[in-house]
Amino acid sequence: MRQTHPSTSGATATQRRPARTGLGEGDVYWFYGDQAIVRSPEGAWPIIIEHHMSHGASTPLHVHEDLDDSFLLLAGTLAVRCGDETLVARPGDYVSMPVGVPHVFRVVGDEDAVLLQTHATTTFLDFIKAVGTPAASGRPDPASMNDVATRTGQPVLGPPMTADEADAIVAADRRSQ
Repeated sequence: MRQTHPSTSGATATQRRPARTGLGEGDVYWFYGDQAIVRSPEGAWPIIIEHHMSHGASTPLHVHEDLDDSFLLLAGTLAVRCGDETLVARPGDYVSMPVGVPHVFRVVGDEDAVLLQTHATTTFLDFIKAVGTPAASGRPDPASMNDVATRTGQPVLGPPMTADEADAIVAADRRSQ
């Protein structure tokens, strides 16, 4: 069941309690071949997910029906396409892709990427929990995840970004600087 941030659902500050997760804590899931670590404890807002993506990894082209897909890039470099716009995200960059706009991103270079995702609803977290496999188990089949993606509000619209497209985005970014 989708939950929204308490400020939009009538909850007051006195109904909530302080919460924390320490370094190395949080539920860890295999998700589309990489690891997603739920960093926000149950009931804490916003939803924070530490997402580790291997170099060369790419999301499929997808859209979120009820949330902005936002993250702070902690490590690695990403080529991003959001609608008709492209950009290169580097460590320290904050990226926000608007609700309803199809987007895809790919890790470029030799370094893995670490994204600290922030979301105001539970739908993406619900998706991870529905299709991800706890890290102590084996990796899930990425193809089987796409049906659940649609049911949880982030339908897959197309294939992952190719290495050639990512290279072109990085080259265009270099030319513009």
